[in-house]
Amino acid sequence: MKTLALITLLALETPYGDTVTQILPDITITALKEQSALEHIPSASSSITMESMKKAGTYRPKDLSSIIPGLHIPDYGASLTSTIYVRGMGSRMENPVIGLYIDGIPLLDKNSYDFDWEGMNSATMLHGPQGTLYGRNSMGGVLSLTTLSPIDGSSPTFNIEYGTARSLRAGASFTTGNHALSTTYRHTDGYYRNTFKDNNCDPYNGLSFRWKWERHTGERLITSNLLMANISREGGFAYGLHKDGVQHPVSYNDESSYKRLSVIEGFRMRYNGNSAITNATVSFQLLADDMHMDQDYTERSVFTLRQKQLSGAGTMEITIGRASANATWKPQTGVFSFFKSNHLEAPVTFKRDGIETLILGNANSHIPKDIGYLIISDNEMPINSDFRINTWNAALFHESVFDLDKWQLTAGIRLDFEGGNMNYDCISDMHYRFAPIMVTYRELSVPYQGNISHQSVEIIPKFSVLFKASNAAIIYSNISKGFRAGGFNTQIFSDILQNITMNAMMQDLGVYMDRPFVSVSALNTAYNPETAWNMELGARLHKESLNASVALYRTSISNQQLTVFPPGMSTGRMMTNAGQSRSMGIETEFGWNSLNLRSHLSWSWCNARFVSFNDGNNDYSGNSIPYIPEHTLYMSIGYSIGIKDMTLDIDASINGTGPYNWDESGTQKEPFKIKANGRIALVSDKWEIYLRAYNMTNIQSRSFYFKSMGNEFFAMDKPRIIVTGITFKL
Repeated sequence: MKTLALITLLALETPYGDTVTQILPDITITALKEQSALEHIPSASSSITMESMKKAGTYRPKDLSSIIPGLHIPDYGASLTSTIYVRGMGSRMENPVIGLYIDGIPLLDKNSYDFDWEGMNSATMLHGPQGTLYGRNSMGGVLSLTTLSPIDGSSPTFNIEYGTARSLRAGASFTTGNHALSTTYRHTDGYYRNTFKDNNCDPYNGLSFRWKWERHTGERLITSNLLMANISREGGFAYGLHKDGVQHPVSYNDESSYKRLSVIEGFRMRYNGNSAITNATVSFQLLADDMHMDQDYTERSVFTLRQKQLSGAGTMEITIGRASANATWKPQTGVFSFFKSNHLEAPVTFKRDGIETLILGNANSHIPKDIGYLIISDNEMPINSDFRINTWNAALFHESVFDLDKWQLTAGIRLDFEGGNMNYDCISDMHYRFAPIMVTYRELSVPYQGNISHQSVEIIPKFSVLFKASNAAIIYSNISKGFRAGGFNTQIFSDILQNITMNAMMQDLGVYMDRPFVSVSALNTAYNPETAWNMELGARLHKESLNASVALYRTSISNQQLTVFPPGMSTGRMMTNAGQSRSMGIETEFGWNSLNLRSHLSWSWCNARFVSFNDGNNDYSGNSIPYIPEHTLYMSIGYSIGIKDMTLDIDASINGTGPYNWDESGTQKEPFKIKANGRIALVSDKWEIYLRAYNMTNIQSRSFYFKSMGNEFFAMDKPRIIVTGITFKL
């Protein structure tokens, strides 16, 4: 195996105009839209090579947490859950704060963000708002993944590993002619025990496939096609009750599972003209998934949710830029559009315990005892909700880069129009009687139908200055804007229909309440885009064996999208534009590679606080924003020892995250915790045998917190995991 010695950093142009950062012998290829080479982009950036990802055991986007400074993607729930926090921004629901691209193809649905990969060449992240070139949902940055290319001409590679919880992972990748293919299968019995059912609640089985085709037609035209498919079936939602300061094990009685099929088809074309370069990208995306969840997460039969969706989307982007890479003025103009249609079914079923406590208990508390009381005969009461949601977007953007000797000036602007509508068709059915007056049960059917829509126009500017202090060092400053799209709340409709049903029941009895049950209607379920302004000052140094960077930022967030819960024994949650916040922090990376030694340090500090936030009951202005870690830390060191025609690799690393608050009031906190990881491998030109351990000291920490029906729940991080594997090339 070649010694990983950093010799030089060289910016090249790929046939697609992408940036190639060459750190010999590793090569990082990104599919970014910027016209400048990666080291001259006036924004904090992080790149991870395929070799580094292999050594760290990075096989999913979630594994990049902390390795990329400031990036926090907690691993909980199921593959449906891809909650991302960065620079004080993020939320548990709906739209993400970073854009995810695979070979230049944007993934529109956050539910597809968590997937297994094989044959990934590199991962590159631009930090901070990138709205001018990338548009919606890139207010925290853009993560670009680049897959194995046919021009790499790599040998067929196979990998299989086995470890804790009977976990099996098998993958293969190879190139032939104009084609590159890879596939991955992953299985685990699960890591969390459901004590009520006496089985593991989080087993997983998943299969991924990727095919990439690329062709060069002369010197003018380059075309490529990417097809990705992922199918998985899993459990999940390992949430345990936290009561009186005691964390209880996972223990619930109803089904919790998640099934998903995701397909992405993307086509890219580049035409090299004499004076202009034209890039075109078209994609089609399909997501079909089915989730079952015990929503009270207890041993009682209270209520369950089934969420089933079929989503289809298409995207199109065309950019035209100047052909000369040495020109003083390098303009780029582009158009982007997409259309997405989603059919979502989300029935909530109230079971007997839920009918007694949440429905009858609520209704009878409003009826004087000397008049009577309600009885519902049904053991299950379904509230069926059917949503058809369409979203569309059209954008025009321009960016100009001016190279003035040692100075580089960049200015850009984007005009973004987005709209959406939601048709909702909900109904509840029940049989009730009012005792002692009524002796027979009466059927009550309550429909709730309608349509709501929203639209927004965003102007997204950016401006930056970069100074080339030397061939190895740059200093930059930028100010940029980004936004996270608005949308519709669907998870609150069970509460809405439940309250409407109670009112309908009272009216059916001829009783009209002075204070109706309904506090939220469908008209309150649309929410607006969230916007962020970012100011940043940074520097980078690449010299021989040393790579170092530091960025200082301050971000102001308006119309902040926050998840709120109605008071009391509610069953739903909703997103609302409830606050303003600001965050400030530092992100830094340091790498040293010399001879047989390799090392890396990533660290971030973030102070994120509400400027104003009042949920109607409490004022949280000035408090820390929950779920945002104050620090993320990753440190790794490795050493290679030559043994005849083989190499012994020894690598050790630590991940640290925290402290952070779990709620707005700061009553629930998570301290800073460090987890140790290790790897030892024997490597030859044709094969590699390795042993890897995660969380070696079995540190117990929590990854997620929420409330349901007034109860508090936590999800725990995974325990110690040990795997052994072999990789071989033909």
